[in-house]
Amino acid sequence: MTPSGGQLFLDFPRIDPVERPLIETGSYAAAVGAIRRWRHWPGGQLALVGEACAGKTRLVRFWASDAGAALVTGEALAHAEMDEIAKLSVLALAIDDADHPAAALGLLAALNLCRDRGAPVLVSGRIDPAGWHSRPLDLKSRLAAMPVAHIELPDDETLAFRLREECALRHLILPDESVVYLARRVERSWAAVGQVADQIERTPGRAESLRSARAVLTGLGMDPG
Repeated sequence: MTPSGGQLFLDFPRIDPVERPLIETGSYAAAVGAIRRWRHWPGGQLALVGEACAGKTRLVRFWASDAGAALVTGEALAHAEMDEIAKLSVLALAIDDADHPAAALGLLAALNLCRDRGAPVLVSGRIDPAGWHSRPLDLKSRLAAMPVAHIELPDDETLAFRLREECALRHLILPDESVVYLARRVERSWAAVGQVADQIERTPGRAESLRSARAVLTGLGMDPG
C-alpha cells in the first residue's frame, strides 16, 4: 500500500491528439529511434538516460502509449509493498525516475515481474543505470547490463525547438531572429531552456527584439555575445 492507503497507482497513457509532438531530430534522434524499436530490445528492456529537464517523461509516456504499457514512478515503487508489485497485471511497464534513491527494492520487484511475464520494460533516470542503486547487488548487476539510450546534450536546433515550446506554454511568440540568437548563446543544458523562458516573461520587450533578447541573457548572468 502507498502512504495514502490506496493501491499502487498505474497510469495507462493514451496519445492526446493535441499533445506536443515528439522532437525526433538533433539531440533526441538516437533516443527516439531506440524507443521506436522497442519490439527488438535485447531482453525486452531499455534504460532512457538524460539530465534534468531533458524530456524523459514525455518520451516515457510516448512509449507507454505506443506499447500499451502501464506507467509508474520510482517514487511510487519506493512506497509500494513487494507483494503488491508482484501481483500487478501488466503486459508492458514504464518506470519513470527509476533512479529514485528509495526505489531499489521496488524496482527489483518490478523488473522480476516483467522478466517472469516476458513483458517489455522501459526505465528512465539521469545517469547510466549502473550508477542508480548500489544494493541489492542483483539489481545493480542487472542494471549495469541493461541497454541504454541517451538524450544527448542540446544542440542549437533542438534548443531552438524547445525554447519555442517553452515560450508557447507561457503564451509568448518570439521572432525567429530572437530564437536563433538565444539558442546559440544560452548555457548548454536542458534546464536552461525553462530558465530563459521564465526570464523572457520578466524582461521588458519579452525578447521581441534582439536588444530585449540580449537583456534576457544579461538578466540570467549569461554572456549576451
